[in-house]
Amino acid sequence: MLVLRAQKDLHIMPRSKSRRKASGSKAAERRRTGRSSLLDADLKRRFQRRLLKWYAEYGRDLPWRKTSDPYCILVSEVMLQQTQVDRVIPKYHEFLERYPTFERLAEAPVEDVKKTWYPLGYNIRPVRLHGIARETLARYGGTLPNEHEELLSFKGIGRYTAGAIRSFAFKEDAPILDTNVIRVLHRVFVGKGKPKAQKAKLWALSEALIPKGKGYDFNQAIMDFGAIVCTARDPYCLLCPMKELCKTYPFERNDNK
Repeated sequence: MLVLRAQKDLHIMPRSKSRRKASGSKAAERRRTGRSSLLDADLKRRFQRRLLKWYAEYGRDLPWRKTSDPYCILVSEVMLQQTQVDRVIPKYHEFLERYPTFERLAEAPVEDVKKTWYPLGYNIRPVRLHGIARETLARYGGTLPNEHEELLSFKGIGRYTAGAIRSFAFKEDAPILDTNVIRVLHRVFVGKGKPKAQKAKLWALSEALIPKGKGYDFNQAIMDFGAIVCTARDPYCLLCPMKELCKTYPFERNDNK
């Protein structure tokens, strides 16, 4: 009563139930559409269309794109960490010929696995891959799970690798964020600051941009686009289909983007 009297004295009318309900509905809607609010809808559609059109013409022909076997996808993703694609391709074939399944890899001595891995470097990777194989057998009967949290429970599988497995092996609309994706998203949609300091925003952008049901193609496309067009040092800005949308066009090397 004291509150109502004070409001009346100040000529402030209390909110009606309908106004409170409307306000609550708007808040709920904002929560439901939080991802899409990161982007202008027209900008989002134009980026999606241009990227997928570019990918249909220029996407790379890579061996791990010819399978949806979660084991093969995992092997490729671990190999591609900090290693160039051209170096990975022959070793990918050799590794799978020797260890074609989780079972065969888990049964092999870890020292043999490391020798097969040579000379890709970062030799903690084959050790972790061997550990993932053994854990997959022990906990899941040799079948890699597709749940995000379960994938993250494996030592050696981080957020990017989990997203890649879900997207490329299980065809889910899961976001990914590797070096190439970070570069493309930051240049096109952000344009300021250091990309590594804005990873939360870039993860949200990565998720918001995926066209429904097209996560596989979209994620492969944006990685290829970063590797071929929107490169680190000398991007092909004049030929870039995103130049009308890009916040850093034309790119200048000394701006550290």
